[in-house]
This record gives sequence, C-alpha cells and structure tokens, in this order.
Amino acid sequence: MQRSPPKHRHDGTSPLPLGMDWSPPPKRWEGRNTIWPHNHQTGWSYCVMIPSWIVQADPGVSNDTFLKSVVFYRIHVGIQSPEGVSSSHGVLKRFSDFLNLYASVKKTFPKKDIPAAPPKHALLRINSNRQLLEERRRGLEEWMGRLLSDIDVSRSALVAAFLELEAAVRSSFQEWNQSTSDVIAGPSSSGMFADFPRLDSTSQSVVSDLGSDIAFDESTDTGDSNIIQSSKQSPIITHVRKASSESVGSDASSLRGSEAASVTGFISNSILDGSHDNDVSSFMDTSCETLNDAQVILPMDQKNKLFRLLLTLQRRVVTGKTDMEDLIARLNQETAVKEYLNTKVKDLEVELEVTKQKSKETLEQAIMLERERVTQMQWDMDELRRKCSEMESKLKFEQNEKTRVESENTSASGGKELLVQELEAKNEELDSVKRHLEEVEKKSKSDIKVLVKEVKNLRSSQAELKKIANRYSEEKTELQRALQIERQRWKDTSLSQKKLLHECKILRDRLQECGVNLFSEEDDKLIIENSSVGDALDLLATSDNRIGLLLAEAQLLAREDGPTISDTDYNSSTKSAGLNTASMNGTNANISEEEIRKAVTDLFIDNAQLRKELNSITRYALRLVAKSSDREEIEEAPQRKTVLNRFLSS
Repeated sequence: MQRSPPKHRHDGTSPLPLGMDWSPPPKRWEGRNTIWPHNHQTGWSYCVMIPSWIVQADPGVSNDTFLKSVVFYRIHVGIQSPEGVSSSHGVLKRFSDFLNLYASVKKTFPKKDIPAAPPKHALLRINSNRQLLEERRRGLEEWMGRLLSDIDVSRSALVAAFLELEAAVRSSFQEWNQSTSDVIAGPSSSGMFADFPRLDSTSQSVVSDLGSDIAFDESTDTGDSNIIQSSKQSPIITHVRKASSESVGSDASSLRGSEAASVTGFISNSILDGSHDNDVSSFMDTSCETLNDAQVILPMDQKNKLFRLLLTLQRRVVTGKTDMEDLIARLNQETAVKEYLNTKVKDLEVELEVTKQKSKETLEQAIMLERERVTQMQWDMDELRRKCSEMESKLKFEQNEKTRVESENTSASGGKELLVQELEAKNEELDSVKRHLEEVEKKSKSDIKVLVKEVKNLRSSQAELKKIANRYSEEKTELQRALQIERQRWKDTSLSQKKLLHECKILRDRLQECGVNLFSEEDDKLIIENSSVGDALDLLATSDNRIGLLLAEAQLLAREDGPTISDTDYNSSTKSAGLNTASMNGTNANISEEEIRKAVTDLFIDNAQLRKELNSITRYALRLVAKSSDREEIEEAPQRKTVLNRFLSS
C-alpha cells in the first residue's frame, strides 16, 4: 500500500482561505510591522492569541446582578501576507464555545491524541473572581497553541469557522485597500514644498547671463535627476507612482512654476516697498535676464536677494511642517488620553461590579450566620422550656411527696428533718434554673439588637454603592458625548479645509486663463504677435476686469467661515465631564484654519495684483511701441529694433 507524502506547513495543500497555515504567535504585536517567528515569504500565515476577556450582563438582567453575567474571551487572530504585512481580526467567544470546539475536534479526529481543554469548575464562581478568569484565559491560550500545533487540526473547517478566518482575510484586504488608497491620494501641499531646497543648486543655471534655452534645458535635466533620486529614496511613493518620463516632466513643470512664483513675489515686494526705488530705477538700465516660461525680467545684482528669499521660504516651509507634526502629535496624545479614560471607566465598572458581588456575598453570609444563631437560640430555649416543665413536674411530684410525707410524719417524725433539707435543696435548684433562663433570654435580646444594627449598616452601604455606580455611569455618558462632539468638530474642520483647497485651485486656474501673452521670442528678439496694438490693449483691459472679479471672489473667500459645532454644546459637555475646552484643542484648530485661509487668500490676491501690474507694464510698453513706430516713419535707422529694445532704450 503506497503512503501519502508527509504534510508540512506552507506546502500549498492547505484548504484554508489563501492556502494559509498556522504559525506560533509573535512575542509582541506591533501592527503591520509585526515580526513573526518564521519566514513570511513562504506564504500566508495566521496565529491565535487570547489577550484579554470582558464581562457582559445577560439581556433582560440589571447591571447590579453580577452573578448572572457572561464572560467573553477576546481571540486575536493575526494574519501575515507573503509581503510581510500583518493585520488582525477580533473574535469574542465564551468558555462553552471552547468546550464545544474540543468535543467537535475530538469527534472529527477520533484517532488523534487531542489535548484536553481546561476544566470547568462547577462549584467555583469563576465569573466573580478576576484571578480565576485570568488563569482560565492563560490556560485557553496554551490549549489553543497545543491544539493548533497539529497540522490537520489547524487546517480543519471547524477551526476555520471557530476563528472566522474568512472574515479575518476580508478585513485584511480592506485594511490593505484603505492604506493603498491613502498612498495613491498623494502628498499634500506641504509635501510639494519639501523638494524646494533642491532649487538652490539649479537656480543659477535657470537664471543665466545669456537667457538662452540651452541653459534652461540643463537646469531642467538636473532638476529631473534630483526628482528621480528623491523618488528612489521614498519607498511609499515609488511603490505607488511610476518613475516615467511623464511624471518627471510634470515634476519639472511644477518646479518651474514654483521658481517663477518666487521670482515674481520678490519683484512685487521690491516694487511695493519704498526702500527699493533705486533698485527699480537701476533695473531699467542694467542688463536683464528672463525666465523661459514666466517672462519675468530680473537684474543681475538681485541674485543674492533672490537666494535669500528662497532660503526664507524654505525655512517657512520647515516651520509649517514642524507645526503640522506638533498638531498631529497633540491629536495622537488626545486620542491616547481618551482611550485611557475609556479603559479606566471600564476598569471602574468591573471593580464596582466586583465590590457589589462581594458586599452581596458578605451580606448573605452574615444573614445565614445570624439565622443559624437564631435557630440555635430557639433550640436552646425549647430545651430550657422542656427542662422547666420537667422541673415543675418534679416539683409537683415533690409537693405530692411532701404531703404524703407530712401525712406520714404523723407516724414517723424521725425522718421529717431529712425531708425538709431535701425540699430546700430542690427549691435552690429550681431558683438557679430560673435565673439561668432569665440570663439566656437577656443575652438573646442583646444579640438580636446587634443583628438589627448590622443589617441597617449593610443597607446604608448598599445605597451608597448604588449612588457611586450612578455617578460613574453619568460621567461615562458625558465623556462619550464629548468624544463624539470632538470627532464631529475635527471632521467639519477637515471638510472646510478640503473645500478651501478646491476653491483656491479653481481660482488659480481661472487666474491662469486671465494671462495674456502678446510677445514671442525669435533670434534673441521680442516681436509682438498681434498685428493691432488696439486689439492688444482691449485684451489687456479684459484681463484686468477678469482679474478684478477674481480679487473680489478671493476677498469673499477670505471672509467665509467653515462649519463648526456650537460652542455651547461643546463647553457644556466638557464641563459636565470634568474636562477643559482648551485641552481638546478645539480653539487651536479654529485659529489654525483661519490663519491658513487668510494666508492662501493673501497669496492669491498678491498673485492677481502682480498680474494686473504686469498688464499695466505691458500696456505701457505697447503705447511706447506705438509712439516709436510713428517716429520710425520719419527717421531711418541703420538697425531695426525690437519692441523690448525700444522699451529699454526709453
């Protein structure tokens, strides 16, 4: 008879989802970057851990009755992909579910030596003892490890259904899809400025002395090489974005746009400041350089100022990134504090239930002891009554004997003294028995009073415990309400920021459409493209009108306020929960949003004003060209001048 080959882990024959196999759990779970005790390239793996347990009351039962609570053990199912990415899935199971699993596995594999499950203590109240619950949790975790060490059991359908492996795989793929969608969304605007320092090395080649296309091509090549190197250094971006010529070209165009914007910003600041009037006048006489796309004129002696401006912008970008990181760290700290408060509330609820159970047990034990003492006292009193009746019967008998003796004393006077002595002794015994009975009754009354006081004290302590429990539950609801309000506040803030970015993008595109290019460069000369100067002036007037409308829209955008939650609800919720409004960073978030909105709109307004000033300069140049063309009809020049040379000579 030919035997089948022996099975081993990750041999490709596992019937579980994705062909996964069981693996020993890692020593420490660190999320996606958890290190497992095996080579992840062999295939999909799963592990089982039982880190904790929770206590829940049965439906229809009040929270005060801890005896009828149900304990669920939290099963942590970890999954690792062949790429080494880990994910987790949680499952809640009762102790009876583990026993049912053991019975089903033993029935399915009758020939295997299945390890026994932890015993079920019928007489011990495990649900009311945290130490016993913790011991049972550790026992269940060890038993699951020994059970799944068998390859046939770990690949069985019973284990897959018990651990919900299909749901764990679905959640793993959902987490992976969410992470990839976040990466594909790309970096934010702050990330675009992160590569801005690379322009320091290429700006000299961009602004050359000749102003030719060859120098600009060299600077573009160097900028593209820097972009490719930065993409190789970042693993996340290279995994999502392709290092193709199209992406490099788009990055180069974005770099050129940023250079032009920085240069125009510098020129506008120089023109607006009164301290730079001499520089502006010398600008008309010195040799100038032009950028390839932006058509901005820059004097040679302004390079150092331009570099200082670029360094200042770089420092502002770095400070902005540090501020954003500080805000993210504060947000993470606040979430950690909220999680700590939630766990603290849960621990207090568990401790309250334990104290309730203990007080109830002590009260029941005290009542049982007092009932036993009362029954014992009743038995003693019955015994004393029986003895008293016996003594009375004896006394009657003695009296009868006494009468008989007295009757006989007439005949026998010699035994009279003996009978009198015996009668006195019996009377003394009867008196002692009566005194003992009275003492027993007094003692029983005092014991009953003590019992009544103890019962009253226990009732008063139970009422205080109920008040404490109600107060904790109210604090919990207030904390949950404050948490929900804070989440809504952050959500509204993010939505308003997205809306602001979208509106700014639309305004920027419309501003780009307002640009008017009236000149073309041929053989180091600038020649007007439009044949009619009047048409060019009309185009400039139309561009100014559209820019004015965009400025009005930008000012309206700066005055708009994002949707916020009413401060009264937020302050009342945080005040009742014992929290401070400033600790939730609500005010800081609003202030930062207003500052961002103001800064973006100010940048857009400055850009629009610069375009209007550029249109005015162009209009002035066209008028000069018109005047000079009239003069050329009268005067003959040996050399023909372009529009720009006439403008510079004037």
